[in-house]
Amino acid sequence: MLFNTKTNDLITSTIGSFEILNDRRKNSGRTGVIEVLTNERKRFFIKVYNRLSRWNPEVYAYKHWTEPLGRYAPKLIAAFNDDDTFGIIITPIQGKTVNEMQITDNEILTYIYYEAGQLFKKMQTNKKGDYFGIPNEDGSPYDSESKTDPVIYVSDSIESSFKSAYDKKILDSFFEPLIKWCLNNCYIFKDEFPVPTNWDLSQNNWIVDEDGNFAGFIDFENMLWGISLDSFAVITERYTYDKPFLEKSFFEGYGLGNDEIINQKKKIISVKASIGNVCYGHMIKNQRFFDCGIRMLRNIAGNHIQ
Repeated sequence: MLFNTKTNDLITSTIGSFEILNDRRKNSGRTGVIEVLTNERKRFFIKVYNRLSRWNPEVYAYKHWTEPLGRYAPKLIAAFNDDDTFGIIITPIQGKTVNEMQITDNEILTYIYYEAGQLFKKMQTNKKGDYFGIPNEDGSPYDSESKTDPVIYVSDSIESSFKSAYDKKILDSFFEPLIKWCLNNCYIFKDEFPVPTNWDLSQNNWIVDEDGNFAGFIDFENMLWGISLDSFAVITERYTYDKPFLEKSFFEGYGLGNDEIINQKKKIISVKASIGNVCYGHMIKNQRFFDCGIRMLRNIAGNHIQ
């Protein structure tokens, strides 16, 4: 757990004395999340981080991107960044994640995916950034080499990730025709502009109540200014690869068309995301990330060659 005396003092100075009701991430070395109850009987969630690359975008998201979600997102009470201690205090949403509820009823899941698509569209509407990449709390780019051209943003990510994977012998020449096609067609993103996107937009961060009613989103640490479709690859990669009707429901809720250009964009963005997850999973030795990425990439490459 990433909490210590300093963290406790920072929290107490904002909400007063509290007791811990639940430790949500006991074994995580990246982020810590606890549910607390104050002396005034108010519940809050406290989240602490070991990386500013996750604290910055989540704080920025709460300040600038989640307002259109209304009651379907937690409210930011406070954010602290004191030397090597960074965290947030947020209000709770009543319910549990789809994964925690272990929902398997396809009718309920279809409804949830539609509602999630609608809500995420609200989050992106009327939002336009100046660059592609992670924002600092103040809105400036976290990465000094952030891109402003959408074509370069997409093509550089695919090219550099594939080169890294190929050089490390993680991926081989089987994928080269697909990569070449993607790079030759990145021009279709020329009219895109930066909008709020979430690399972890998935049912593991969607809250439902005890009756299975959709209740909102949590966890915005993986948000950034990206291509409008950037968020969707994780849904296909991890949760709907064998349930295409759920992906269809999400896209219908979002209002995404189904023309040739849209499908090409989805394909290229999925390749970008899957290569990135293959490389990242290999680097941090996360077998699930690696396996999900390689499965989606092989499926796309196989269909492309056919």
